Amino acid sequence: MVPLLGVGRALRDAGHKVRVATHPERHQLVTDAGLEPIAAGMSGPEMSRERARRWPETDRLPAADWAVRMFSQILAPTVLADLTGLVDEWHPDVVVHEEGEYAGPVAAARAGIPWITHGWGSPLRPTHELVELEKHTAGLWSSVGLEVLPWSGLYRHGLINPCPAALQPVPPGVAVSWSVRPSSLDEAVGSTIATDGIEAYVGFGTVPVYAEDVEVLTAAVRSCTSRGLRTLVTTTKDDIACKLVEEGGDGVVVRSFASLPEVLATCRLVVCHGGAGTVLAALSAGVPLAIVSQGSPSQTRMADACANAGVAAVAGADAGSIDIAVNLVLDTPTVGQRAVVVAGEINAMPDPAALIPDLESLA
Repeated sequence: MVPLLGVGRALRDAGHKVRVATHPERHQLVTDAGLEPIAAGMSGPEMSRERARRWPETDRLPAADWAVRMFSQILAPTVLADLTGLVDEWHPDVVVHEEGEYAGPVAAARAGIPWITHGWGSPLRPTHELVELEKHTAGLWSSVGLEVLPWSGLYRHGLINPCPAALQPVPPGVAVSWSVRPSSLDEAVGSTIATDGIEAYVGFGTVPVYAEDVEVLTAAVRSCTSRGLRTLVTTTKDDIACKLVEEGGDGVVVRSFASLPEVLATCRLVVCHGGAGTVLAALSAGVPLAIVSQGSPSQTRMADACANAGVAAVAGADAGSIDIAVNLVLDTPTVGQRAVVVAGEINAMPDPAALIPDLESLA
């Protein structure tokens, strides 16, 4: 959702009517960005419950084995049902959807409207995964009387790509692409919640399977504080917060939310799960990373790309592996130096306003 808000605000500022279709659980985020939310789809918890009901065997499998199927066959049909009515009533000039949202291209194709895919900022999936995706989304397309398009319609009319070239020089499968500087949640909603004097940031996103893994969070905090770093951790769970404070004492600050651009200004290290938002915020500030890769395909691609670019060390979920990664980053000056170089590349990328003429030309 967050990457879309930057383009949405730029379109609004250029005088265009913008509506953001998402579940009401994210409407406050959209409203805070100064945009108009429209209800679509189901909530994250509803989707997870339906996945467990429909495919109980997936509870015993890693998320990488079923995540695409869940988003394409459980969430997307509910989004499509709502989008169809919205598009028929409003008939927008263009639809912008994020790369893991599969209903947007179907609703747009049905109405004869061009659509643009907005990348998350992670390296894009390889073309063989795009071909595999067609099997998961074929029913979605046939539900409105259409044959599934190659790669499920992703990138059909263009890609807005916040992934810097240092992490993926050539986006696979893309004919038309516009580079855009990644924006953080703070930039999207104008938040200014700051914490001073932080030297390390630990955060594992918002997906519960990663964000609420107390053993991994504790290991990451321990690795940072053992090096004498004053460490900020974000979690929304009070019990996890208490455990982390017990673990780190005065060396740990726990918040439910933090302003990353302000926190990162004093950071020497970020420990995270490889989510695009956190990684790109860190690299925009020239801060190197220790990435705890736990199996999500996009996060694995990001972790591998960061390691190959020399801006991160990749760790497993065990404490020993996290210690090794943290120490490698802190003890290898070239990792931080390389992160500063990538920061220059990111900050030279165009802001969303620069894309508006190209988007207008599609209408």
